Amino acid sequence: MKIEKKKKAIVPLSKRERKRYVLLEVLNAAVNEKDFYFGFWIEMLSFFGSKGLAEISPKLVLYRENKAILKCRRGKETELIAGLAFIRKIRNKKVILNTIAVSGTMRTLKEVGKIS
Repeated sequence: MKIEKKKKAIVPLSKRERKRYVLLEVLNAAVNEKDFYFGFWIEMLSFFGSKGLAEISPKLVLYRENKAILKCRRGKETELIAGLAFIRKIRNKKVILNTIAVSGTMRTLKEVGKIS
C-alpha cells in the first residue's frame, strides 16, 4: 500500500477574507509585548464578549517601541478602534492607546509609524 501526500487546497486571493491593519501607539507607560497582548485580550473580551471578538477577529501582528500593529476583518476596524478607546489599564499600568492609522497593508503602516 502506497501512501500519497495530498496537497492542501490553496484558496485563491479573490475568495480570501479581506483584512485591515490598525497602527496604534501606547502612551503613558512602557509596556512589553507580552503584557500588551494579554491585557489587550482581557479588556477586549470583557467589552465585546466572545462572539463580538470572534466577529472582529483581532490579532497582534507586530509590537515594537510602544507601537503595535493589529489585524482585523475588513469592515470591523471601527469597532476595534472603539474598543481600544475603552482600554485604560494594562497589567495595572494606566495607558492611553492612540490610534495613528488604518491601512490595508502592513508596509504602509510601517512607513507611517516609522517602524523597522
